[in-house]
Amino acid sequence: MHINLLNLTGYVVTHVSLYGSETWVTTKQDVTRLETAEMRFLRIVKGYIRLDKIRSEIIRKELEIPGIQEVRTKYKQNWINHLETMDKNGLPKHALNYKPRGRRDRGRHRKQWQRVDAGTRQTT
Repeated sequence: MHINLLNLTGYVVTHVSLYGSETWVTTKQDVTRLETAEMRFLRIVKGYIRLDKIRSEIIRKELEIPGIQEVRTKYKQNWINHLETMDKNGLPKHALNYKPRGRRDRGRHRKQWQRVDAGTRQTT
């Protein structure tokens, strides 16, 4: 029973929750929220509750599915590869390589999309 539910609903839940994630600059809080929502769903599918105290990695291994962060990384890498093959005059390519002129506002600098490496999930 749980395999059919996982195949049908898991596919929909993953793709809906990651829609447009190729262009997200995620914070730790965003990643935590995605993983929490994923694990809530997987525990329901497997029939566990949090009081069972079963680790997320074990549940993923039992269901033989990758983590949502790995899927998101693949999405982002595919998007970057797609941008690399685009015409250099295209709007998405310009947006990727855009460097604003002038001074920044005071305060903490925000992450830039092109500075977040999809392969290592770290800023470069």
